[in-house]
Amino acid sequence: MNPTALEIEVRGIDDSDFRLQAVRRALANREPLHAKMATKATQLTRDYLISDTDHKTAQRLGATPTGFRAKNARAVQADWDNDAAIVRIPRSTGLGRAFSDITIEPKSGRKYLTIPDHAETYGRSVRDFPEGTFEFAIFAGTRPSPVLIFAEDGGRHLKGQVGYWLRKTVTQKQDRTLLPFEEDYREISRQAIVAYIANLVYYAP
Repeated sequence: MNPTALEIEVRGIDDSDFRLQAVRRALANREPLHAKMATKATQLTRDYLISDTDHKTAQRLGATPTGFRAKNARAVQADWDNDAAIVRIPRSTGLGRAFSDITIEPKSGRKYLTIPDHAETYGRSVRDFPEGTFEFAIFAGTRPSPVLIFAEDGGRHLKGQVGYWLRKTVTQKQDRTLLPFEEDYREISRQAIVAYIANLVYYAP
């Protein structure tokens, strides 16, 4: 059988290679890509906090939710450089508990932390009430517990009604549901990368 000669001509490869090189050069500087990733991840975090409906303590006390996490959404900020995309979450938000247990101790010379145990005290500090609203007491038992109870006020509160429990320290257990899960951050980052590269390809010379 006589061999048959085939000639194959591929057109446009030079143009394609030029466009690919342009994309490659653009990706050498990762800062714009990381900016897009950080912005998307930060917005994901903010939206998650704003949509928070988990108010177990408020429900238990019959109190109005404070929306603390939703308010903290504004404190979450995006940051980036050539090495990383960063979501910055201030310590004051209390969201560090998403990653580990947190132990809280009194500050500014105070002896106790005040833990609300009434609908009126939930989301408020002792200083938000008029002087004389509470009295210090110690509940006896196997482990005596210092508390602030409502003072006599004409029967508006039950006698001995606890307003705040007083604690030297409080350890809050890790709660990963306070923030989006790793899978959510990975997916939003993947979407940002795909969109960024598609934009580079589209606008490459």
